[in-house]
Amino acid sequence: MPQTIETANSVIRTDLQKVRRNIARIRNHIGPDVQIMYVAKSNGYGHGLFEPTFFMRDKCNIHYFATGMVSEAIDLRDAGLKDYLLIIGGINRSAIPAVVSYDLVPTIYETSIPALLSAEGRKVGKEIKVQIKIETGLNRLGVRPGEELGNLIETIKRLPNICVDGVFTHLAEDYTAKQPFTALQLSRFNEALDQLKKAGIKPRLISAAATGGCLHTPSSHYNMVRLAAMIFGYDITPDPPHNKLSLEPAMSWTTTVLSLRWVEAGERISYSPFVIPKRRTLVAILGFGMGDGYVHNLVTSDIEHNADVLINGKRARLLDLNMDQTFADVTDIPNIKIGDKVTIIGRDGEDEITTMELGRIGGTSSGHVCCSITGRPFRCCIY
Repeated sequence: MPQTIETANSVIRTDLQKVRRNIARIRNHIGPDVQIMYVAKSNGYGHGLFEPTFFMRDKCNIHYFATGMVSEAIDLRDAGLKDYLLIIGGINRSAIPAVVSYDLVPTIYETSIPALLSAEGRKVGKEIKVQIKIETGLNRLGVRPGEELGNLIETIKRLPNICVDGVFTHLAEDYTAKQPFTALQLSRFNEALDQLKKAGIKPRLISAAATGGCLHTPSSHYNMVRLAAMIFGYDITPDPPHNKLSLEPAMSWTTTVLSLRWVEAGERISYSPFVIPKRRTLVAILGFGMGDGYVHNLVTSDIEHNADVLINGKRARLLDLNMDQTFADVTDIPNIKIGDKVTIIGRDGEDEITTMELGRIGGTSSGHVCCSITGRPFRCCIY
């Protein structure tokens, strides 16, 4: 039997009206000549793969999409998405028949894959659209301008059934407006664009900016920005002022209080023992844990620096994280009872816990906080 909201231990809700407003604010920021590509990888950054994607297509006029892997793209195709669908990451050779069969747009970053794509395209009578990834400083996937790109260009020009539809790079330090390394990367990218133009290749789609570049570096916009976290309201700027576009975080994650127990000072709590309270403590057991993808380093033995949850509008400090349950100190929360709602991410009353806050506490990014969430929490959307 499929999980339901009634049977789930925790629930993730995505407010799609906030998504719609965020997209409108982003469009106002980037202008009418720049397209948005929604990168739906990693289960839609934890928000769910299908409903947000189809909402953006049907209600927000977004028709360019990307996933990190072929399997994610096939899931979207099987669900009925017929729009442009880029595989933004690497592809295995064994996946090439599926890439061609499902009309996916693969990323090209070396010389052997294009020949295999061309052969498969000839076999089934299809032209294969591809995008070239330029390596400008991240040193992940891509070809460097100059000899590497030249070799790829020569390979592609010899192959039938291959159409270079786009070219992109990825910025390594795009979180603030003044990044000399971003300027260097864009210089290298422009060099690659000139090299392609001289070779007679004029890609239709050109992109460099993800969230940070979109926010802070207009010269990185070209004619497309690739966004995920930003659409869901997450500004990755590490220093104030945050949220320059007044984006609205769209995710809430809630669970309930499963049990309450008084623990005397000096008693053990959890494994090892992980926690030994110095005062008589009311401990709440909450219905989420590591198995749900809560980032583990948000809860350490250094309790003072652990993350909080919200219960009845009040903050409760987390004490330990097990696979299926989490311990919280609720001594100072009045009238708490079993069954009370617990907000892991989101607003309760006047207070709010955001993924940006959790990222700062955990020494990571809001994207990591979102993408770490497993398939175990029940997901639904607010329309």
